[in-house]
Amino acid sequence: MRKLMVAVAAVAGLALTAGCKRNEPQEERRELVEAQREAQQDIADARKEANEERADIQRDEQEEVAEAQRDVTEEQREVAEADRERTEDLREDRVGATAMNESVQGRVRSTTGDSLVLVVPSSNNAELKLKTDDMTRVMQNDRAVELDDFDEGTEVRASYVMDGDDLVARDVVIITPVKK
Repeated sequence: MRKLMVAVAAVAGLALTAGCKRNEPQEERRELVEAQREAQQDIADARKEANEERADIQRDEQEEVAEAQRDVTEEQREVAEADRERTEDLREDRVGATAMNESVQGRVRSTTGDSLVLVVPSSNNAELKLKTDDMTRVMQNDRAVELDDFDEGTEVRASYVMDGDDLVARDVVIITPVKK
């Protein structure tokens, strides 16, 4: 009986050993399946994280573009406002210049730099000093000439406007040049 029990124990041990050996591939397969599932989950998590980062970057870029567009719109508004103010100032200057535009006829006494001194016979030979600027037109026979081309005694007609305390010539036309 003892021999029989030893034999049964040996057969049971072999069966257990064989069963364990058969269970090892199943255990390995189970571990492999679990590892694959974890790897797929890691890949899915990485893709999700990458997509979220991409979305954040796109959102940031869209915000930067929107801010740049707001800045451009603000600059355009400021330029339009400055243009409007400039146009208004020019209109006011023209209205003021037109209202105060004077004209005189006289003879050139002297020209120096940006000024012209006239002797006005209709005002008891009073001297009138006119300044010139970039808007002053100096003409002879419908062509532009330089103020320095005027000789003393040249008869001219000049229109001018008040600019603060100064009289600023707008048009100076030679009527008759001095005969030499």
